[in-house]
Amino acid sequence: MEQGYILLIGLCIIAVGVLVLNIGAVLHNRYLTLKLVCILLFVFSMFRYFTLIVYGDFPTYDQLMALRYFYLASSIGLTIPTVSALWYITPLYREKIGYKQYLLFFTPWIIFYGYVIITQPTEIVQGESFGYALELTGRFPIYLSIAQSAMIAVIIILSGIGLVKYKNLQLRVQYIIIILAQITLFLDGLSYFVEIPRTFPRFTVSEVFGFLAVLYAFSTKMIEDKGIRNK
Repeated sequence: MEQGYILLIGLCIIAVGVLVLNIGAVLHNRYLTLKLVCILLFVFSMFRYFTLIVYGDFPTYDQLMALRYFYLASSIGLTIPTVSALWYITPLYREKIGYKQYLLFFTPWIIFYGYVIITQPTEIVQGESFGYALELTGRFPIYLSIAQSAMIAVIIILSGIGLVKYKNLQLRVQYIIIILAQITLFLDGLSYFVEIPRTFPRFTVSEVFGFLAVLYAFSTKMIEDKGIRNK
């Protein structure tokens, strides 16, 4: 068994563990729609890591084809919970707009990610070090990069607004961690255009950091706006 594959299995187990913790963190959230959306996407994302383990071994063609729908699950399974976490921790957003209306702003991304996952403009290729990988075909790597870069920019802007508006230490740490996670994802995405030797499938490591940022946001007590702006 390849050493890289063993490391991949360990990383996937960690990712699934973080997702389980995320589910636990939102399980008692007071906002029902947010809770249901995030739990559904966390569970969906878990299947990505099971898929990566299968793809890294010696799967059959039928297994590769059946599991390909989960390979890109984190494209929506991380982004939407991240913006949901920002809405949850930021008093300004909670007061100005309801969660359902807030999600409407991200409809273009949801439609695009859903289209890619369902229609599968992909091809199965031999992995660089072991097993198999799923690659986008045609111009879809560029389309996905544009969509992800725009989402990262929006998340950083929303976090930056919170950093400027609130002096509360807990909120500031949450915003900074989310911003750092997004920068890590952006740097990981550069591998679409720059030839970088990779042991793991693209975004595997940076996604774990992203899910940890979401976990921290959902695990801490929600802060109300009153009395915190100048603290």
